[in-house]
Amino acid sequence: MCGVAGDQQASLVGQGCVSVGPAKITFGTGAMIDLVTGPERPVEAVRSAAGTFPIVAWKRGDEVLWGLEGIVLSAGTNVEWLRDDMGLIDSVAASHEVAQGCETTDGVVYVPALLGLGTPHWDFGARGTLLGVTRGTGRAHVVRAVLEGVAHRGADLVDAAEADTGRRIDAVRVDGGMTANPTFVQALADAVGRPIEVSPVLEATALGAAFLAGLSTGTWAGWADIAATWAPREVVEPHAPLDRERWARAVDRAREWYPELSGIDF
Repeated sequence: MCGVAGDQQASLVGQGCVSVGPAKITFGTGAMIDLVTGPERPVEAVRSAAGTFPIVAWKRGDEVLWGLEGIVLSAGTNVEWLRDDMGLIDSVAASHEVAQGCETTDGVVYVPALLGLGTPHWDFGARGTLLGVTRGTGRAHVVRAVLEGVAHRGADLVDAAEADTGRRIDAVRVDGGMTANPTFVQALADAVGRPIEVSPVLEATALGAAFLAGLSTGTWAGWADIAATWAPREVVEPHAPLDRERWARAVDRAREWYPELSGIDF
């Protein structure tokens, strides 16, 4: 056994985020932002003001590096909902094609809170919410709104990480199933307002595990070698900013739908 790592820590390594600065988000059924904060142990192992929490990024010999994580409870699950329960798309991949049927959502906003809201709100009583629907709203608008809603949640993660670390994230590295969707990745860039670097490996977790094994066996001399391997499949620049103010109003309407669940904390 040459290396053992958790899912998100391995993805962090797989995307070359092995020093203070770079950040990655993995978009699977849920979504997680992770970044390295450095060797200094956090004062408290509790959730921070903006809804992120400290993690051990990795331990190698006597070296321990700490990190930060934030969570979206449902990301790709919302696209599966469109396919399996709503019947609006035939496949996950079709969400891109259908969303291309309109240039904007025409004011339709979807809050992807099927399991509640994680970072920064941590409201388990929030629920999925579709707002702004009119007689002119069609299938394409709803599908695009779902993709943009998950993109907004990705931007929430970036905002929270920056607030809790006091550092700006200049670009976001991404992997996971949703990053195969061009409409989603562009929406993410537009919501975050900075470049999105797409991993050349859809599931970077496996690559990160291989890097860790390589460190152990001497294939890689050190972290700098791993950082130097990062070469994104593509870099997507922001094009048309998404309305983050309207998004915040939509989240307010989605929150505390089940007050008894909203009162749960950890």
